Amino acid sequence: MSNNALQLPDPQLPPPKSTPLDPMRLINWASGATLSSALPFADRTPDPGLFGPGSVTWRLHSEQWLIAAGARAFLLQAAHPVVARGALDHSRFAEDPFGRVANTVRAMSVLIFGTTEEAHTTARRINRLHLTVTGAVNEDVGRHHAGEAYTAMDPPALLWVHAAFVDSVLTAYQSFVGPLADDVKLAYWRESLRYARLLGLTEAELPPTYAALRAYMDEAVASGEVRVGTDARLIARTILDPPITWYRRPLWAIVRNMTIGQLPDELRRQYGLAWDWPQWLLFAGIRGWARLMRFVLPRVLGRSQAATFAGRRVRGELAEHVSGTPSGPPAPPPGPVASQS
Repeated sequence: MSNNALQLPDPQLPPPKSTPLDPMRLINWASGATLSSALPFADRTPDPGLFGPGSVTWRLHSEQWLIAAGARAFLLQAAHPVVARGALDHSRFAEDPFGRVANTVRAMSVLIFGTTEEAHTTARRINRLHLTVTGAVNEDVGRHHAGEAYTAMDPPALLWVHAAFVDSVLTAYQSFVGPLADDVKLAYWRESLRYARLLGLTEAELPPTYAALRAYMDEAVASGEVRVGTDARLIARTILDPPITWYRRPLWAIVRNMTIGQLPDELRRQYGLAWDWPQWLLFAGIRGWARLMRFVLPRVLGRSQAATFAGRRVRGELAEHVSGTPSGPPAPPPGPVASQS
């Protein structure tokens, strides 16, 4: 790892004495939503799952600021016409956009921090759901034509969804936490292939390196495989300009700026999202403030609850409670799992 890259936190370290600020609560404050902060996994067996404490994946996802990747990932994924149409046809996105995004975040949390059994169970649930997601594209957009049949298991759509998630995590980390060396990004991408394969992608379909991933994403946009259409713009309006009460709008304006600021220039243009100097300066200020707060108030921001629970589980600190009565409140049961499409 290069010396100028930020040192990643160690999820095996003991949890902070003070309770860290819950980022899901921040989203609730900003939007008026009532998203649950409960962990979506509960198995206390000392099992590292798909990754474990020595992985780059655990180290990156222990950062609370990665909550900023969620909305950006959803807009990036929706830029694929099949993904956007599938989300509108087969989910409650229009009625509950925040719940839809939160469910996807919870499902990914299980894949990353859950036990091996929990991760495989979640992947099977997602795949079963994807098998029911079928329909037709409803407009000519990019390389896609009205009436074109789709399923959520289409490899091009699956690959774009996975690539968009990985790219959004790395973008959010580098925007609001600090720089990452190329070897860290390569390791994170290669580790992500473990759950990508569980979700239906094959080795031949997955770019082998992070550089190949970036080349694939650029080509997908340039070729029209990924092109923002009417469905994607509807999803963007629902996320960026939700119907919220007036006193929440200034706080949501910050979330909106953080999301738009992380989008690639070409997709931001296709979405028709204005990005001028005042907005760029606000984004730069938010980015600088976030990085500063991470170091000034580490116990307030802290590590994610999921990383803390998983770290304690792997160390065996929770194992004595598997068959007996827990010494504290029991871990919440897994929540609903949503499709990534």
